[in-house]
Amino acid sequence: MRKETTQAVALWGNRAPAHSITAMMITDDQKTIVTGSLEGQICLWHLSIDMKVTSKAILFGHTAAITCLARAREFEKQPYVVSGSENGEMCVWNVNTGHCIENAKLPYRHTAICYYHCSFRMTGEGWLLCCGHYQDILIVDAKTLQVLHTFKSQCSDWICCMCIVHSTRIQEDSLVSISAAGELKVWDLSSSVTSIQEKLNVYETESKSLEMTNYCAVRFCTFTERLLLVICSSSWKVYDYCDFSLLCTDVCKSGQNFSGGEFLAANRLIIWTQDGHSYIYQLLNRWAHIRLVHDKSSGLSKSVCPGDGGLLKETITPHLLCSTRVTKEQSSLCTMGFMNERKEPFFKILYAGDLTGQLSFWHIPDVPVTQFDGSPLEIPLKVNVTLQEMFDRYKSMSEGIIDHLCNPNEGPAFAMVTASLYIPSLDKLVCGCEDGSIVITFALHAARARLLQDHPLLRGSLPHKIFGGHDSSLTSLLYPHGRSEKYDPSWLISGDQNSSIIWRDIFTGEIFHKFIMQSGAILKLLVPPHDYKVKLFQSIYCVCSDNSVALLNLQERACFFHARKHLFPVKSLKWHPVEEVLVVGCEDGSVYVWETESGTVVF
Repeated sequence: MRKETTQAVALWGNRAPAHSITAMMITDDQKTIVTGSLEGQICLWHLSIDMKVTSKAILFGHTAAITCLARAREFEKQPYVVSGSENGEMCVWNVNTGHCIENAKLPYRHTAICYYHCSFRMTGEGWLLCCGHYQDILIVDAKTLQVLHTFKSQCSDWICCMCIVHSTRIQEDSLVSISAAGELKVWDLSSSVTSIQEKLNVYETESKSLEMTNYCAVRFCTFTERLLLVICSSSWKVYDYCDFSLLCTDVCKSGQNFSGGEFLAANRLIIWTQDGHSYIYQLLNRWAHIRLVHDKSSGLSKSVCPGDGGLLKETITPHLLCSTRVTKEQSSLCTMGFMNERKEPFFKILYAGDLTGQLSFWHIPDVPVTQFDGSPLEIPLKVNVTLQEMFDRYKSMSEGIIDHLCNPNEGPAFAMVTASLYIPSLDKLVCGCEDGSIVITFALHAARARLLQDHPLLRGSLPHKIFGGHDSSLTSLLYPHGRSEKYDPSWLISGDQNSSIIWRDIFTGEIFHKFIMQSGAILKLLVPPHDYKVKLFQSIYCVCSDNSVALLNLQERACFFHARKHLFPVKSLKWHPVEEVLVVGCEDGSVYVWETESGTVVF
């Protein structure tokens, strides 16, 4: 039997799609930048030798915000990157072709992923070590994305951050992590491969309480193989990796929060903040030369400096060398990273992406120094680019898919599209516009006309309908029959910025009813599951910008239930199959259980 395939095509006008950056990385070959967004899209950018950035592709595959990105193979052999989203989706991408190689949906929300492969002990493509909103460390097969096992802990907790330690000195790979409770935990990796394959429990070999909160990152110094950098929102600390004694520390400036950092050299490190600032510190030179001696009396290893002949016991505040300049346009919330050695011509690059979709790059000098008076030197911004700039650069792109539904000589016909819906069963494209109008046309005709510039449909007017009724920008659209056959195939539901919801006939435009919610913009329109209560047979749910959830009964033309007590934005809804109960999950992790019959919170 011949397998039918459908090719998806995305079209944009002159305005770039929203790309609020939530995750960012540069591939090992240092030629591709990968950014994940709040909208669920992944963008690939080309990074040239002279640090010029151009967009290459936008990848679709996730239905929720991207939470993390990481390499998924030995990159020189297979240029693969893995992405994770808020709703548990994982995708492996070939960044050279843009193809999705593998995908899965797991009941886990990852916040960080590390790729690990031990060639002389492991078969297959390696592991993806994942941590997030669940206990301990998850081990996922890098090829199939199936959960293989878990690194367990004596005191299980959520893991905030982690890193892989490759040490030639002890010839053992380790996984270092920090839990939400402030416990630093170390698992052996290479010696645990057999135990993992045999499904045996593997517990941490080291554990230490760090007595800090809000951890952001942990990094191992590959230059000395002895220093461990631990960063929390209010401070950062450098520990001796052998005995976890504290060597160096500094606190964050007032009004800022640290979010990450890396070692630049044996005696230098860079720390960055959530708002896009970064600071380069000089450590004591003697820490680059610490070595191990064996104490025969105690049997323990100790850190000794060659010049002192004694133990390192004092904690010293480091010297600030440089800081980076941040543009005024930069968002207050950034995701940042550092590339320590640029191939040809060996640049060191600090990079950032923010919620406005802006990418920023700084060229970090090989030997950072202060100014002549000893004050910190400010490193200027090297590159700053947005997706909109890429759209503006290429003027040859086609207009929006409904920009010329009328005769081209009459000029622009419609306002900007703010919500859209494709109905495959009717081959209809429904576009909600900024001015409140709804445009309905044949989807394939519109796409064909935009892709083929000389198509006959462009010479006249494409078949379409325009419906009114809204007095503000459209924010959401729903075709309920596409979700459940229990709904009439002629119904269309639309919500706008001013909290109005209109129920109409998609063929004639007749308005059956208009609901006024007084709850802010209508963010999402949903239908209950098909096995839900019979009494709610013709009902829909709406999520509003004031953090409320409402149940609208179409039969009675009334709001049946309105939950308004949520303190944070609503992220998910779950329905009980038997009882009249709605479970609402919010952005801060809180959960509300509502009894829809009485409209009260039961939990």
